Amino acid sequence: MKEILAILFSLCFIQPSFAGTKCDRTPEGYETNCAHIPGWKDPALHVTEEDMKGMVYVSPEQKRKMDEKIFREKLQEEITIRKSQDFRLDDADAFAEILAGKPRRF
Repeated sequence: MKEILAILFSLCFIQPSFAGTKCDRTPEGYETNCAHIPGWKDPALHVTEEDMKGMVYVSPEQKRKMDEKIFREKLQEEITIRKSQDFRLDDADAFAEILAGKPRRF
């Protein structure tokens, strides 16, 4: 029983000591040049208030609408480019070429 308490006691006091430890990482993923900095938190492990700024929840329906809007904008850009490259094309012909998979004319 004493061994279990000693282990739990050591875990409680050992873990916080690593909370302020800043280490460099090698390309292989090993830690080097470790230094204890009081109050420092690893940004890879802790989310800060700065990280939370600008984050909003987007529902699946909103995401679908945003993706659809982006797709329509890019499609319209492609139609405009094709029309400017070949002045004989109108919107319908340019759209038909896109659907047919024809490459742009240069």
